[in-house]
Amino acid sequence: MVSSETKVSPKAKDTHDSLAPPTAIDTHDHQKTLGHGASSLGPELTVREAFQQHRQAAFWAAWFIIPNAVIGYDATTLGNLVGLPQFRKDFGYESPPGSGSFTLSASWTAAFPYAHIIGFCLGPLWAGWCTDRFGPKKTLLGCTATSCLTLLIQIFGRNAAVIFAGAVLTGLVTGSFPALGPAYISEILPVSLRGIGLAANNLAQVAGSFISVGVLRGTEGLSNKWAYKIPFITEYAFPAMFIMGAVFAPEAPWFLVKKGRYHQAATSLRRTGYACDTELIVTHMKDTIQREEQYANSTTYLDCFKGTNLRRTTIASICYSGQFLSGINVATSYSTYFFQLAGIESSQAFNLSLGLFGLGIFGNILSWPMLQIWGRRAGYISTCLATTLVMFLVGFLDLAPRSNNAAIYAKSVMLIIFYFLYNCGLGPLVYAIIAEIPSTKIRGQTLGVAASVSHIFSLSITAGLPYAMSPTEGNWGGKIGFLFGGLGTLLFIWAFLCLPETKNRTFEEIDYLFRRKTSARKFSSALIELEDLTVIEGQSADIG
Repeated sequence: MVSSETKVSPKAKDTHDSLAPPTAIDTHDHQKTLGHGASSLGPELTVREAFQQHRQAAFWAAWFIIPNAVIGYDATTLGNLVGLPQFRKDFGYESPPGSGSFTLSASWTAAFPYAHIIGFCLGPLWAGWCTDRFGPKKTLLGCTATSCLTLLIQIFGRNAAVIFAGAVLTGLVTGSFPALGPAYISEILPVSLRGIGLAANNLAQVAGSFISVGVLRGTEGLSNKWAYKIPFITEYAFPAMFIMGAVFAPEAPWFLVKKGRYHQAATSLRRTGYACDTELIVTHMKDTIQREEQYANSTTYLDCFKGTNLRRTTIASICYSGQFLSGINVATSYSTYFFQLAGIESSQAFNLSLGLFGLGIFGNILSWPMLQIWGRRAGYISTCLATTLVMFLVGFLDLAPRSNNAAIYAKSVMLIIFYFLYNCGLGPLVYAIIAEIPSTKIRGQTLGVAASVSHIFSLSITAGLPYAMSPTEGNWGGKIGFLFGGLGTLLFIWAFLCLPETKNRTFEEIDYLFRRKTSARKFSSALIELEDLTVIEGQSADIG
């Protein structure tokens, strides 16, 4: 039973008896094995034991984070194009006239970084619809293949408008990746590996950004169009590699069961390390879907805002939006530009950006043990607080006179520290949280809504940053830290009050705690008896 606030009433027990599935799972081990999405042997297995038993699932989870590298690469390339002298020369204007120095107008400086974000606002929504019909694997394969076509527009574009249009179309396709990858990974990994596997999506993004800056650093000295075309051509490596391997990947078993393809689901389970009792697992998954369908025979985006799903959608949306409210856009899309505003020369700024993303990779790896030790809630809250304090420091350092070289370099160092702390928790933990929070039946739709909402915030922030930071416009410079420090403070308060802990919980347990309206701060301590997991709240409008 759940602790005192959430004990199941006798009426609920009667409901449980009347709605008991036709095939009962009696043992505790099987109940843990059969949590939604085939989360097998969750809390009973250590990370090492789970990896040894489910090496195939771990391999495919690692493969399905590759598309997220495209997101990091493309966003960083577009954001840092303004730092390439040849790009400014071809698409900007000489300022001041006769100086030989070129700059982009504030409108184009704003346009390129948020071009892909326009597509991101819509991409996750149609991806959620496609996932429900074709499954996460086929949808992700189709989107990745389509991105190869839209990249051609950016490569062969001869003016800024065409490159911008290509970036928007690419974003419309790649915007689905943050919803599709986690949806697939969450269904094939056991509970013990689920957090690490989902957090690795952020590692792929940072790795993509790191490679992008390295390529830009290498082409910076070119005095022709290849200075900015080579970075776009190099991007093909990610989708090509993913497609070649993903065609052989097993389909997500939960999707197959929902479509009535039970034999294929059992085969998929065996291919991901579930060596025995696969038929029993499929039977349990089938029974779970039947219980869910007593309250909804179809799944639409409106269901994301009904009953307890509204709470789950809100948590996923705000948590995901926290990535951008913290100020990550400054560190990624504008890292090189920010360093140049601080008075650092172009070539040295690219070197600092390489160090920035290198530390980001290291921070992502450190987040894995944090997931196991601290969990999602504590890790998110603590790193949110840390990054907020750093942003305030950046703002205060900018109050120093421009002649103070120590303050100029200190701002750049603070930005590197911010990015490291962000990737230790706030960044990677988001992917674990948003994939675990939604109801199983509408996970794709909930992820789509969360991703779209977060990128609406990203679009607003990214559109305003060039004007705020430009010396000829807002001239905020490092004072932008005060803005994100304030937003980070609000995010910290929300997370402390509303973000639940899902560490070591099967999807079935998470469903139950939401149905019982358990307080966010009591999610980790709530005790659940085996018989509670099959209780269906007849009065709830929740379909999960």
